[in-house]
Amino acid sequence: MKIDLQLFADPDRTEKPTPRRRRKAREEGQVAVSRELNMALSFLAAVIALRLILPQLVRSLTNASTPFLALEPMDLETLSGFVFQLFKDPLVLFILFMSLVALVGIIAGALQTRFLFSFKPLKLDLNRINPIEGFKRMFSLRNLFELFKSFVKLTIVGYVSYVVIRQRYRELPNLTDLEPGESIWYLANLIYKVLLRCAIAILALALVDYLFQRWEFEKSLRMTRQELKEEFKEVEGNPEVKRRQREIMMRLARGRMLQKVPEADVVITNPTHIAVALQYDSEEMEAPEVVAKGADELARKIVKIAVDSNVPIVRNPQVAWELYKSCEVGDQIPPTLYRAVAEILAYVYSLR
Repeated sequence: MKIDLQLFADPDRTEKPTPRRRRKAREEGQVAVSRELNMALSFLAAVIALRLILPQLVRSLTNASTPFLALEPMDLETLSGFVFQLFKDPLVLFILFMSLVALVGIIAGALQTRFLFSFKPLKLDLNRINPIEGFKRMFSLRNLFELFKSFVKLTIVGYVSYVVIRQRYRELPNLTDLEPGESIWYLANLIYKVLLRCAIAILALALVDYLFQRWEFEKSLRMTRQELKEEFKEVEGNPEVKRRQREIMMRLARGRMLQKVPEADVVITNPTHIAVALQYDSEEMEAPEVVAKGADELARKIVKIAVDSNVPIVRNPQVAWELYKSCEVGDQIPPTLYRAVAEILAYVYSLR
């Protein structure tokens, strides 16, 4: 029988999940968990723990029950003491046994979920008690796969048990020649071997189930292209709004820049494609500072404001281009242009 695992996937979900999608799924308590792995590890721990405590349990029961088998008369106080001794040690061993099995199950689950504790899956969901949805889940591909997995597990356990017992079944008739205690220990060892091999087989099957659960979980997290776009809009904002915001910010910055043109000492042009406005105060500045710059339409606006404000305009294509490339608004000119700009400023000051 071949099972097409793609039947569990949505054909529209072709994109890998984003970190935000993974984080939200984890916050909702959705993680890849294999209950088979928890059960297999707990079962293996139970078998090993039972093998360790069984001798002590037998000795405790034997020692505690000896006075009863002797049929010696005893008063009520002595009888209650023997009853307490009879159940004390087995009860302690049973508590230790159950605690170990529970601890292994908790640790296995915590390691799979990476110590995730979430109460969101416990919230009331009407779909869980909806009979129609329940009927659909009952005959879903997921449940059919779970049924197939249970059948495989039962088959493996039966086969392993059969192989172990077949190797020893010729020895079973000889148990009648042994002492009762020896027969019991022989059967106990045989049962332990059967349980241990079954636990190992179930653990191997559980590891396969764990890999499948991770694969299926990754498939469930996949996103459609539309979901990717929606998430991008939520995280980064709508691209149209972002573009509009950038335009407004650039317009405001350009307006502040143009307001400083009347304060400039000179505007150097290329002659019409590039315009750079410089300001220099020998008492406050180490070097001339670029207060405005622009190309094409913005350059023409700078020149027009300079003409209206009686700011000198000097045509020097080479210096204008170097200033435009190497300086931003608010920067001081580089040392390589000190001489050229000084000559231009000297010419402007001579005009005054």
